[in-house]
Amino acid sequence: PIPDTPASREAKRFVGVVLADTEDVWRKILPEQARVEYEDPKLILFSGQVSSACGRASSATGPFYCPGDKQVYIDLSFFEELASRFKAPGDFAQAYVIAHEVGHHIQKLLGASDYVNKQRARLNEVDMNQLSVRLELQADFYAGVWAHHAQKMRNILEAGDIDEALRAA
Repeated sequence: PIPDTPASREAKRFVGVVLADTEDVWRKILPEQARVEYEDPKLILFSGQVSSACGRASSATGPFYCPGDKQVYIDLSFFEELASRFKAPGDFAQAYVIAHEVGHHIQKLLGASDYVNKQRARLNEVDMNQLSVRLELQADFYAGVWAHHAQKMRNILEAGDIDEALRAA
């Protein structure tokens, strides 16, 4: 379980606000751009380790999205690591990470993750790795699409936010 501290309560609130913001953006633009209705992913906050339809994962995995259950998994301690180990502090860096995982959800809704998964049986390791990198880059792109539209809808960006996101990426 996640410890009940003022910091963890604030982190939970922050993650919830960012996820709700991604949902607002994607509910509007996905039908407009791709003629696909947006289905909200479920958020799972965990500490230490967690089981998903994609298997067991530990905090070392970092945030992830599981297409098998359409859930975004966040270990709140990752945000401390993002600031200290990865030198990407700031609230927008954290928001970007969440939006990146939601980007993987967009890939599931649009069929990209299913396509990549089907390629596993027929591609060699090098080609599969290249395809996986492309999937990650596309999730980064979708996080940027969210940031662009969130800025247009709510004027959310402050000075330095884009640099925070780039460091997080």
